[in-house]
Amino acid sequence: MELKYIVAIAITLVIGIAIGYIPSAVAPKPIETVTQVITTTYTSPTMVTVTTTITTVKEVMQTIIATVTTPYTVAREVKITVTSIQPTTIAVSWPRKIVDALGREIVFDVSPNRVVSTIPSITENIFALGLGNKVVGVDKYSNHPQEVVQLISEGKIAVVGGPWTLDIEKIAALKPDVVFMCRGVKPHETRFAPKLEELGIKTFFLTCNAIRNQYDIYTDLRLIAQIFDVEQRAEDVIRDIQVKIEDIANKIASVEKSKVLQLIGPPSWGLYSAGGDTFIHWLIEVVGGFNIASSYSGWPQLSYEYIISKDPDIIIITAHGIDPKAVYEEISTTPLANTSAWKNKKVYLLTGDANDVLSRPSVRVVEALEILAHIIHPEIFGEIQRSDVIKITDVELISVPVIINPWKPIY
Repeated sequence: MELKYIVAIAITLVIGIAIGYIPSAVAPKPIETVTQVITTTYTSPTMVTVTTTITTVKEVMQTIIATVTTPYTVAREVKITVTSIQPTTIAVSWPRKIVDALGREIVFDVSPNRVVSTIPSITENIFALGLGNKVVGVDKYSNHPQEVVQLISEGKIAVVGGPWTLDIEKIAALKPDVVFMCRGVKPHETRFAPKLEELGIKTFFLTCNAIRNQYDIYTDLRLIAQIFDVEQRAEDVIRDIQVKIEDIANKIASVEKSKVLQLIGPPSWGLYSAGGDTFIHWLIEVVGGFNIASSYSGWPQLSYEYIISKDPDIIIITAHGIDPKAVYEEISTTPLANTSAWKNKKVYLLTGDANDVLSRPSVRVVEALEILAHIIHPEIFGEIQRSDVIKITDVELISVPVIINPWKPIY
């Protein structure tokens, strides 16, 4: 093979190696050292094998060029094999510029030490990444993990109001390095974030309310991890979630889909459901259900006529602290009593933590899928066995205290 072709092959290889190590994330990544073992073999009158250990892409090129310009360039064939790759982190780059869910480039000079979370799903993700010690404030609905509740009771974490009623002065008094906010919650975008930024307080938006599937959850986890330099923790959490999701999906791969209606509260609350571009829609589809409101966007208000025409096999009602007996009595007097779901005793009320899990797109996504899997396909996963998931059609067997709260989608 002529020298010019050998050199061309070598340069092409180096370019390929270099491209493979270009950081793919939107923020600066830890600087990496790449160790490779390259074996170069020449088919020539005298067989020569050269093995060398290198530490940078520059050294890859130097080694190849030095070798192909030796007396052995009379060789008819050159074969280069990469036998191992061992990345090692040796340094971290600061400051970091990270693009948030609103497309804004936010600069972090150092990893934040004081954090405020304004949405429960964000709180859950922060704690799941082992960053609970950074949190100084949360919204009043953040109640998971239990550590959050404990820290609030001990006065180590302050409650800064509801997601729609944040106390700006209280947040400012905490002197946070960053306040995490939620894309899609309009008061966050139009009112609270501008006020905080006027006070010199950094805000960072996550996908949160606009999450549509597990990949959006992964994006939020990775963004948080980049801000705190804990990228590997995020990847470990993501890998565990993905494996469990795939396991559930594989179990229902060949089953017939059941038609599902999800309602936000009982009929008297307005027959609001989850449209085809919502997180709850994705959950239903993953576990082998067909969301009858999938043709709508957001949270549509359905009519009885529409519901009856679709005739759901399963009805799932999500609401905090509501009397199952009252729901039973109400549904029994509505057109919903004519659905297959009611006739076959497949109407369920999710309250308490089950409601939270289903409504919050966070690291607890697998738990949400498992709840729905038991409800939609008990023949595969078994009947649901949770005190916060109540089969309304068996309500005569249940005694639950009445605590009725108006609905708000707490993410």
